[in-house]
Amino acid sequence: MSSTELEIATSKSINRKRNAETAEIEIDVEAPEPPSKKALRKTKKAKVSNGSKSSSGAKKETSSTEPQDAPHKDSTRSGYGIWVGNLSFGTTKDDLVSFLTSSSTNVIRRNQITRIHLPQGLPKFGRAQNKGFAYVDFSDQQCIDTALKFTESLLGGRRVLIKNAKNFDGRPEQKRDSVEKQSQPPSKRIFVGNLDFTTTVEDLEAHFGVCGPIAHTHLATFEDSGKCKGFAWIDFEQLVSAGKAMRGWATPGNSAEEAPTNSKSSKSRVLLHRLHGRKLRMEYAEDKATRYEKRFGKTAKKAAAGDGESREDGGIVKVDGGQEKPKPIHDNKNTNLNKSQGKYSEETVQRLTGAIIESKGQRTVFA
Repeated sequence: MSSTELEIATSKSINRKRNAETAEIEIDVEAPEPPSKKALRKTKKAKVSNGSKSSSGAKKETSSTEPQDAPHKDSTRSGYGIWVGNLSFGTTKDDLVSFLTSSSTNVIRRNQITRIHLPQGLPKFGRAQNKGFAYVDFSDQQCIDTALKFTESLLGGRRVLIKNAKNFDGRPEQKRDSVEKQSQPPSKRIFVGNLDFTTTVEDLEAHFGVCGPIAHTHLATFEDSGKCKGFAWIDFEQLVSAGKAMRGWATPGNSAEEAPTNSKSSKSRVLLHRLHGRKLRMEYAEDKATRYEKRFGKTAKKAAAGDGESREDGGIVKVDGGQEKPKPIHDNKNTNLNKSQGKYSEETVQRLTGAIIESKGQRTVFA
């Protein structure tokens, strides 16, 4: 190849790029605007829906003849809607419809449900799952009032929360009558339950010591192993200390004054409702004298004898109707408690104190 041919070839390779000065672009101003991707998706969906409607003409006729079998699904929301929360991830729209329309007292018809929006989440293990909530629209306000009565009812094993769609408050507080109304009046002695079996007296005193000085701690233990039975009684020196323990939190220090709740010192609170990873059950305990009187006093004897009057000298006991019958005689060997004397039997005292009990077995000799 000569030098002239090589120069021509290199000039052609260099001029392969478009020359901006010589390139001309023709634009038709009167041409229509091309459709966007969103418009193309809408037209595609419309074609698919029209094809499915034409292929299922018989189903369309049956649905038009029976409007009460399925709720009317409208694309626009109505002004009367509810929000349903705490749903199971496997709940479907049919489950919601049957849940709202199956009650015999609070009647909601299927044709009064205009729209059900159940947002779907990511599938798990190949199954479709919802996000745990749904919106249901009705035709009138009366349906909303009826549907609100289904709140805290079971649906799929879960207690659902139903609110007005325009209500953005959280779950309403449940009525806790057992917490508000204590079974026992406030006292310096509290009962602590649901303890771990490895709990010791030192653990309890260290845990509740932030409330105030402790006078005595009684931990119920097993006789053979000495481990905790799961409950205990704590006697405080002051009633304020027992109130702090029942409240569930306390601030470190021996000051009797309460720290303000909105101050920065609330971050240094010590929570008392959990110990060793277990939630404790605490309540005020009865006074020792009151508890003893209920178990072994005169009132306990009258309750054991029934409505009649018990006599300490033995003999006759009066029962309902004025009739008299002989008082039953209790054998002290068969009972742990000697009711005639009001004291524990000797065997019970030995067992409670851990004393050595003499064996009373009989030896059999074979000839």
